[in-house]
Amino acid sequence: MAALIALVASGLFASGAIAGIVGVVSVAIRREERKFTLTSHAPDNVTSTGRLLNGVYVRAPHRTAAADRQTTPV
Repeated sequence: MAALIALVASGLFASGAIAGIVGVVSVAIRREERKFTLTSHAPDNVTSTGRLLNGVYVRAPHRTAAADRQTTPV
């Protein structure tokens, strides 16, 4: 009987964790679609976490001050 209770408890915990992950991803996707932010950095932590869980990231070159000085004609 104790094994059954432990199995049910672990099943409830796992289903709660999965529901939480699906909820965060759903909220993040809705925010991305509403704000059209997939071409820039994530505006908040929920969106950033949703991108992490979905495997989505933004590849943009980072500009440095040294690179700007080299390309600017004097």
